Order: sequence, then structure tokens, then C-alpha cells
Amino acid sequence: MKLFDVLPERFFSLLVGPNKHLYAEALLLLYEQSRNERFGIRVDVMRDLFQELIESHQALGWEGSLEEETKVDGFPDAPTGDVHQRMLSAPGYGRMQSASQMTLEEWSRAQASALIRRLDELGWIDLETRDQFQVYIVLPHYTSRTLALFKDLCQQRTVEYQRFAFVTYGILTGEEAKRRPSFAVREAREHTLQFEQELFTLYQNMKHHMEQVVRQETIQDVLDHHFDIYKTQIIDKSYHRLKTSDHVSRYRLQILETVQQWLLDKDRMEATIEDGLRNDFYQTREEAEEDIRAALYLIEETYRGLDELFYQIDLRHNQYLRASYDRARYLSQQHGGLDQQLARTIEWLARSWDKLPEEDGPWPALFRLQQVETVTEGSLFTPRRKRRVHQPAVHGVQPIPEEWRKQLRRENVERLKQAITRKKVEQYVLSRLGEREEMELAELAPTNLEDFLLLTYTYLFGQDGDSVFQLKRSSERQILQVGPYRFQNHRIVRNRIRRGGMKGGR
Repeated sequence: MKLFDVLPERFFSLLVGPNKHLYAEALLLLYEQSRNERFGIRVDVMRDLFQELIESHQALGWEGSLEEETKVDGFPDAPTGDVHQRMLSAPGYGRMQSASQMTLEEWSRAQASALIRRLDELGWIDLETRDQFQVYIVLPHYTSRTLALFKDLCQQRTVEYQRFAFVTYGILTGEEAKRRPSFAVREAREHTLQFEQELFTLYQNMKHHMEQVVRQETIQDVLDHHFDIYKTQIIDKSYHRLKTSDHVSRYRLQILETVQQWLLDKDRMEATIEDGLRNDFYQTREEAEEDIRAALYLIEETYRGLDELFYQIDLRHNQYLRASYDRARYLSQQHGGLDQQLARTIEWLARSWDKLPEEDGPWPALFRLQQVETVTEGSLFTPRRKRRVHQPAVHGVQPIPEEWRKQLRRENVERLKQAITRKKVEQYVLSRLGEREEMELAELAPTNLEDFLLLTYTYLFGQDGDSVFQLKRSSERQILQVGPYRFQNHRIVRNRIRRGGMKGGR
């Protein structure tokens, strides 16, 4: 399908001509109002809003006429149809009278009516008559999408790049991918394309700002563009986030691994094709397989080629920095050169004014310059001072009282008694094991926190081969729960020979 099979023929003629700025603001105002009134906007409400907009432009010096522009555009002098006839009969919606017969309010209201007519004639809006002959404005689907794009272009939004990778990974690995695999693949492709488009937009914006900074005429303009525009719109909102918190490396490898497994798994690919046919996404099996494989290959190619794209973005950022620096340096050198030439010219006139004849110019009457050199503190030599030898402060040694020593010793001994050591764990296990060669771990079921810690260390020391007992794992996974404590039941066997040839038992 071609573009103008969807859009009216003269759709974009509204955005050309001397009144394009007014029309652009009116369209954005119409879009905002359509989001508040989702099922249609009353014509009289929209006309009042357009009237306020026109009056504000007139206060700023606008002197155009939307009615005359409509006639020049080649449209009929009056609209046709029942809806339009009812609109023409509504108060304030008639054709413009002569300016001498109208007040300022009537004139702006007529201009607002002309604006609504022009939007209708060019296909930006549809007019519907509903109950009690109320006329409503409804936006066609192409107008809603176009105005949403205009709104997005006018906003300096912060892009969360990691969000695209996170959503793609969640779609490909979530529960929806198991229930509706074809839908998941198609959605993952859409988010991948959006992610790639955002990265290319960032790349192109850097190029645009680089072209802008080289056209600045003063050093202050260069600095203002660098810090107020580029840093605010590019670095803070996009580039810095891409290189730090929004980096996609966290999900990139998982996405590539998931896509590769999807392509190699015949059963999963078959289920995806069947789901696509079942949901009427495709007409034939060949079409479904080709599109699904193309979507997976696109996701894989995009995330595999991110390194090159990131490199080009870094390269463009460095090119902007270099262009900004070169432009500032060039302007500073040019400015300094002009100052130097002017200073040399004035200095030469000051030296040569008495040699010039009077008829060459009234130089003495204008100024008299002489070179004066004064002695300042900055011009005097300041001898270097020898660094003084560092004298450290004397630290006084205060003896620790004997009572403190005894208290610390008692606390350390008590802490060592409470510590869990290998010897303490072995004694605990051997006391339960007795003369037997083995027992189940269930016999060590904890009744308090200390027993649970001893059980935990029994797990640990029973597997390193350096204790008097060994932990033999059971093939059956049996989980026991004693009060708030849960553990797996295994066997504890007496270890007669330790690691390194040492005999067990103490």
C-alpha cells in the first residue's frame, strides 16, 4: 500500500505557507484535546480553544488571514453537505464579514471557524452529527498517528535503552512465549526494531548537533550549545545512560542464547509455526516459517551487531567534541588576531603621530599614547623557600589498666568457647554415633539454633574428607522438617582413614 492510498492528497499542504506555525500549534492543541475527549470533541469547544490560540498569536503580532489562505488554496468558497450546512448555520461559524463590520472577538472567532473548515477540507478531521444535532470532531486513524509522532518530536524525552532489552528478554523467556510462541517472536521483533531505531536516532542527533556547533559565530555561542543543548539533550538524556545504567549487556547474551536455541529446536519451531497459523498471522505454512525465522535472525543480528553500533555512536560523540573544541579554538584565535592587529595599529599611530603632517589627520587632538611599564608584585622574582623538615607530633603512650586486660582476656576466652570448630563438630557427631559405623542425618534433627548451626557444619565438614566422619548423599531426595528447620536426610559414615593417610577417631 502506498502512502497517499492512506492519506488525503493535500494532507501536508497545511504545514506550508506563512501560517504554518499557527497550524502546527493548532494541531498539537487538537491532539491534546482528543486525548482528553477520547470519543469526540464538540465543535464549539474546539472553536473556543482555537479562538484563544489565534488571539494569543495576534497579540504577538500575527496579521494573517486563514480565510484568504483557504481561498488561495483552491477549495470551494463554501463547503457542501448536511454536516457543513448545519455548521455554517451555527453562531459564529459563518463566513467572514468585512473587517470594518466586525469586532476583534468576532474576527478571531471567524478565523477559528475558518481553521476548523480548513482542517476538515484537508482531511485532518472528520465531522459527525450526533444527538440533538451536536457536531463533534473525530480524528481519523492516520491523523492520530501523525500527531502522536509530531508530539514525540517536540518532546525532549529520556530514553531507557535497557528497557528494550529487558522487555525483549522477558517476552522470549516468559510464560507467554510458551503459550503463544508466534506472538512472542513477533513482539520481540517489534521491540528490537524500536531499540535499533532509538540508537540510530541518537547517532543522527549527534551528527545534527555537530553540524550546528560548527556554525556558531562566537565562543559564547559554542559554549552555550555544548553545555545547554548538547549536554542536556544528548549526554544527560541518552548517551550517559546508554554507557552506564542503561547498558544492555545484562540481557544481551541471554537474548542471543535464547534465539539460537529457538532456531535449533525443531519441536519449538514447529509449535511456533502452528501457533502463527492458528492465530491467523499467516496464510500458509511456508509464509509462517519464513517470517518467524526472519524475525529470529533479525533479533540475533541486531544484538550481535550492537558493538559496532556502540562504536559508531562513541565515534560520533568524539567527533562532536573535537568539532566543538576546534570551533572554539578557531574563534578564540581569530578574536585574538583582530585584537592584536588593532593594538599594533594604535601603537604605531602613537609612535608616529609626531612624524605625520597635520594634513594627514588630527591624531594629536584625538589621543596621545605612551608606553608605561610599572613594577608589580607579579613581575618580581620570588625566591624558592626550602621546605621545612616535618616534625611529627609526639604520641604519649598510656598503659592499659590490668583490670581491662583481664576483662578482654575473659571475653576472648568466652568467645572461643562459643565458637564452632571442627573438633567441636566431630565430638558432637561422635557422641550421637556412638559405637555404630553409620547413622542417618535425621538423628541430628535440631531443636534450637545451636543444633541447627552444628548440623550445617556437619554438612560442610562431612564432605571435605578431613574429618572423622563422611556424609554419604542419599539417592532419594527426602526433605525433613523439624519445627522451623528443614534439611535433607543423608547418611553419616565413620571415616576410618582421613585425607593424607591419617586414621580417624580421637
